[in-house]
Amino acid sequence: MEISNDTQAVIEYLDNYSGNNLRKKNDMATIFELAATKDSAEIINTIVFSGTSLWKVFGVLRKQTPQSEGYKQLENEFAASMNELRSNLSVLVEETEEEILQRFHDIYLSMNGGVIRNLTDLAHDLAQFKELQNEMKRNG
Repeated sequence: MEISNDTQAVIEYLDNYSGNNLRKKNDMATIFELAATKDSAEIINTIVFSGTSLWKVFGVLRKQTPQSEGYKQLENEFAASMNELRSNLSVLVEETEEEILQRFHDIYLSMNGGVIRNLTDLAHDLAQFKELQNEMKRNG
């Protein structure tokens, strides 16, 4: 898939905003390009929301220990947020090029150990985007 100049500019701006700390820059570009191609603001908003939610729960969870009060509930919220993000990504890539479909399946949608880390990294980037969106709204 070819990434448009507009999408590339958004990713570069976001990467700069994050202190060059994006973890899944190429996949973010693919996600934004697919959403733009499908002309679906709704799916990108849903993905950004679910990714941001996952990142927030992860942030709280990693500060806890398994003995902490409410730890099991946080684990359940983490799993639910992860499944929601996976589901939303699946909808986005369902009718796309086989190469992209396979890549997203292998990295984000399959049931292997690396998927949790990959989804968490993507959630970090999506949360950065949401933070940028909120800052731009505040600053008019």
